[in-house]
Amino acid sequence: MKNIHKLLGVLCLTGFFISCQKSSSTPTDDTSTIKYDTAATLFFNSGQIADTTTKRAINDLVVQLKNDSLWDKFLAIYPMVGGTASSTKWNLKDPRDIDAAFRITWNGAPVFNTTGVTCSTTNDWGDTHLADSLLSYDNTSMSFYSETSNQVAGYDMGCSNGIFPYNIMAIYEDFNNDIVNTLYNAYGSTQYQPSKTTGLFTNSSKDGKVVRYDNGVSVADLGSPSDAYTNLPITIGKVSDDDRIGQRECSFAAIGQGLTATEAQQFYNIVQTFQTTLARQK
Repeated sequence: MKNIHKLLGVLCLTGFFISCQKSSSTPTDDTSTIKYDTAATLFFNSGQIADTTTKRAINDLVVQLKNDSLWDKFLAIYPMVGGTASSTKWNLKDPRDIDAAFRITWNGAPVFNTTGVTCSTTNDWGDTHLADSLLSYDNTSMSFYSETSNQVAGYDMGCSNGIFPYNIMAIYEDFNNDIVNTLYNAYGSTQYQPSKTTGLFTNSSKDGKVVRYDNGVSVADLGSPSDAYTNLPITIGKVSDDDRIGQRECSFAAIGQGLTATEAQQFYNIVQTFQTTLARQK
């Protein structure tokens, strides 16, 4: 009888250790051990995000932006997660399903993947409902994270190529065809055609100067901004009155206040960490 009791005791202990090993090696989404930021939780609920890796990446993105005092600089942040029209439309800063919250309305038939959104025809684009008139000509930034390496001269994000002051982002320029990267009519005298069109690209107007940053590094001083507005919403994938498109997959976009050189580098590092967590860094 004593031997039987000993055997039962060994079996119970073995089962206990096995269960502990399983629970420690398998990622869980137990709210008792993971404390999600409130802003991240609101985004999960709106976008119906259930994947643990995606949730942790979003949460870390929010926390790091707050820790570096960058969170309040943005009106709109689009993580482009989930791989559907419904999941990629949400603004992390205000995940309500209304135009006033700057959630994206997708037009045409963009291609949706877990890595982002590609507007591959002139009918494909996203309306953020965020007009440039809500920003300051001397304190604005627009950012676009590209997953596509190409040499296509075309617009990736912005307002208009026909209405002054031409708030438009062309990662790859072509002056001969009037495809210019500019913010508030500030643009460089030499066209910029990067050898690499992947990663985070930012136009920033700050302290009387417009600067283009590629992956956190200043690559062009575009001059002084003009105090004027198109009064049009910023769109993603193309601009409202020009069919020449960059055809680059967008896996992150943001609109907000201008960034200093230090802030642009911090912002890139945070976004790159986010993309690395999702295995889609470039």
